[in-house]
Amino acid sequence: MYIDRHGLADAAVTGSPRENIITDYQRFIDLITSIKKAWEEFQSTGEVSVEGVVREEVLQSWRRCKSVGLDPYAPVLFQISKDEISERIEHNRVLISVATPFLQTLVDSVKGSGFRVDLYDRELYLLAQFGEDEALKEAAAHGTLLGVNRSEIYSGTNAINLAAHLQRPIQLVGPEHYAATLHYWTCSATPIFDPEGKFIGVINMAGNYLLMHKHTLGMVIAVGKVVEQSLQQRRLIHALEESNEYLNSVIQAVTDGLLVVDPDGKVTTLNQSAAHFLGVNQKAALGMDVDELLGVNNPFKEVLVSGKPLVNSELALGTRGKRNVFVGSIEPVRGKRGIHGVIGILKHFDDARRFVKDVAGFRAHFSFADLVGEEPEFKKCISLARQAAKLQVTVLLQGETGTGKELFAQAIHNESAFRNGPFVAVNCAAIPRELIESELFGYEEGAFTGAQKGGRPGKFELAEGGSIFLDEVNSMSLDMQAKLLRVLQTKCVVRVGGISERPINVRIICATNRDLGELVKKGAFREDLFYRIHVLPIKIPPLRARPKDIGLLAIYFKNKLQHQLGADLQITEDALRMMTEYSWPGNVRELENVLERCAIVALSRGVSSIDLDDITVSLGLPSCANVGTNHAGPQPDTLSTVELNAVVNALRLSGGNISEAARVLGVARTTLYRKIKRYGLEEML
Repeated sequence: MYIDRHGLADAAVTGSPRENIITDYQRFIDLITSIKKAWEEFQSTGEVSVEGVVREEVLQSWRRCKSVGLDPYAPVLFQISKDEISERIEHNRVLISVATPFLQTLVDSVKGSGFRVDLYDRELYLLAQFGEDEALKEAAAHGTLLGVNRSEIYSGTNAINLAAHLQRPIQLVGPEHYAATLHYWTCSATPIFDPEGKFIGVINMAGNYLLMHKHTLGMVIAVGKVVEQSLQQRRLIHALEESNEYLNSVIQAVTDGLLVVDPDGKVTTLNQSAAHFLGVNQKAALGMDVDELLGVNNPFKEVLVSGKPLVNSELALGTRGKRNVFVGSIEPVRGKRGIHGVIGILKHFDDARRFVKDVAGFRAHFSFADLVGEEPEFKKCISLARQAAKLQVTVLLQGETGTGKELFAQAIHNESAFRNGPFVAVNCAAIPRELIESELFGYEEGAFTGAQKGGRPGKFELAEGGSIFLDEVNSMSLDMQAKLLRVLQTKCVVRVGGISERPINVRIICATNRDLGELVKKGAFREDLFYRIHVLPIKIPPLRARPKDIGLLAIYFKNKLQHQLGADLQITEDALRMMTEYSWPGNVRELENVLERCAIVALSRGVSSIDLDDITVSLGLPSCANVGTNHAGPQPDTLSTVELNAVVNALRLSGGNISEAARVLGVARTTLYRKIKRYGLEEML
């Protein structure tokens, strides 16, 4: 109950103890009178003689006001312009919008009392007022208008600046205010803090000082806490909205398809990629039953029912009567109460196969710039291969083993329209007869004992959008030749154990070290397949037919070895002459291997020059060195030292690959293992 004349009248009517009310009211008047006298004394002397009448925080504020020469009878009313008011209101838009409904409710709760509620910013500029018209008019008459500043330096001691200064709620009454013009008021103020604890403003409730009630401050404090909590909630909601927007942006930006199904089988999330893959409208698909979207018995419903994930599997999904094949994973989302739904990540099968180029290493490393040679016949082959690269016809590379057929195939691929796809090389002679069909065309799940769950794509599918190089195609059995012919004619493959054809877009390059025409005459190669792959034959000459290119190739491989071994290698004139005169039955591959072996042996001796003896010994020819000749100078290393250095350099050259190092040294793997163990070189593996 407010202490006012109406309160006294009510007490008389209701039979409340009149004496108690009169006593309380008299005490209040006595308190106000004491404070008034103290205020007058302070204005005259600068001190208050009676202790306990004026609160210490109020007295300290009076002293600050007096020290700056503030006139208590004419305080400065500082007010900013309308434009500046608009700027501050916009700057504090969130605070105003959050606080307004609560401050309006506070005013409504004391309707008819003449009290109003003010909202100030952190610099104590008035941003908003709430109250009945009469209360607001009275406030305006005393200078309390939007944009007025209630800092201590302008308005003297008041609850607003004390709440800001003390950073806690406070209530002032009548003469506790420093300015005489404010002695009419009682003010209850509380500071407001943002979610980070930063001071951002003040809520103040003001009215006639005779109507002061101790519960008024409690009401203001409660409203202030509600405002702070609302700011915190708004911050959390805003952060959640931003997180959701960010997450949604990420989901939509992912190039893989993402589809989420809830426990009831309804689609809750479908990103743009998934909608594109499935050929459906993204918005229309949300909320649909997954059976309606993808057809009955779809893998999403399967995982939802079984709870068993499908990881890196081939997924067949039907939409609008069309069957789409994807590669992806579908995982159940589990919680304390079981499965909350399933989430699937889909990659279109064609896109997934393109990743083979990077993931599986199916890429072409050589270009036409790597084909070294100046002999006219060899240059004619390069020119023909360049023309072949521009066309999509099947190319047949013919030549002896080691002439560089795969290098030509890679160069054709890298200059063709399929250059951005994978380059898949298959040596048909290296695959067992019973496995070559599944290796080339793939197989379905359960096609044979030991078949991988979910099936497996073959080399033709993995080469999608790129090139497949079928080396030693002549080694295929006649029945496999028939199946290859079928693929060439239909541009489709059928997996082992499967019934449906899978279209492919692949550049086919074949190679052989045999005369296919002769094999056709002998019945060892199908005539129809021969004419199918013999569209553009390129016959690569053997190295013995390219004597001028041997020296160029030797220098090319020597420079390559210099980079790998980190040594400045040289080849003597005698060694070069010897290489030019040699027939090289293993062709370019043999030349490269010999130079690798010679470089390692030379470095093992502590020299960097490949001489005639290095070449002849490596080729198994009689040595030209004069073994019995004595000569001055440093003695050669022991055999063990040479052997150790040779093994070390071979391992370095091969990157620790046993098979490659053994090949370079010309020894068996078991022999090399013994040498490594003997010299303690296991750490190089």
